[in-house]
Amino acid sequence: MSPRSLLRRRPSAPLVVSFLALFVALGGAGWAAIRIPPRSVGNAQLQNFSVGNAKLRPNSVSADKIIAGAVGARQVNSSQVQLRVTSSCLIGAIQSFGVSGNVTCTPALPSEYGVGPQTATLGASPAQVAAVSLPSTQVGSSYLAIGSVQVKAAEATAPQSVDVSCAMSLPGMAGATGHFDANLGGANATAASGTIPLVLPISVAGPPPSVAIDCSDLASPASPAPSVTVIATINAIQTASNN
Repeated sequence: MSPRSLLRRRPSAPLVVSFLALFVALGGAGWAAIRIPPRSVGNAQLQNFSVGNAKLRPNSVSADKIIAGAVGARQVNSSQVQLRVTSSCLIGAIQSFGVSGNVTCTPALPSEYGVGPQTATLGASPAQVAAVSLPSTQVGSSYLAIGSVQVKAAEATAPQSVDVSCAMSLPGMAGATGHFDANLGGANATAASGTIPLVLPISVAGPPPSVAIDCSDLASPASPAPSVTVIATINAIQTASNN
């Protein structure tokens, strides 16, 4: 049969159907991908792990695209994200946070306010030797004030005596008092020294006050008067706070 005779013959119906089936088989998948109806692909049509980082545009997934509760401790890198703190310190302060949210505690020192050595020369009239103001942020707190007064006395003429009285107090409140007395000259030494300790519990009910130490020499005045020098320090340690 010559080629010209083949061209004159019409293709049979089975041959047409065969060519049509071949066309659909070869190009049907591409056609279907182009003609997929909107919203026809959902979770049920996606295989697990079928959408990876390469398929996501930068910044395409934000907080409003993540279901509440979908990301938890198992989904985050605990070396980069601090998990929720799950414990606290009943005593002391937090030193560090653990990966699981636990905390490590360390003893916390109480707040302390004080003044270093302050020197004064005494006479018959009371003189303020040292004072410290409590901070305004601690109204309603309680403190234990500890004072120390070093006394140094020397005679001017023999015989003489000294009677040093010191008080640590707050304005309008009863304070703590202490004494140091000595006889100078004659059979006694011409100089004497000693320490007066003072301890005062403080409860701040109003505006923060100042804790002060006042000292005086109560001995009978003499002329010339003995030399009396005092050196005082104050430390107020916070024992409780209303904050």
